[in-house]
Amino acid sequence: SLASQEAVFVLARATELFVETIAKDAYVYAQQGKRKTLQRKDLDNAIEAVDEFAFLE
Repeated sequence: SLASQEAVFVLARATELFVETIAKDAYVYAQQGKRKTLQRKDLDNAIEAVDEFAFLE
């Protein structure tokens, strides 16, 4: 149905925005470490620093 198609689209877009946001936040930590490649610790630091990511802890 149209509603389920829209739900899939909205969920996909929300996922894209979430990944983009967390990647940008994690990249700040990679830059502080003078690196261009994200590491797990960069994501961990971003998750710990941003209240909106608390559900990932």
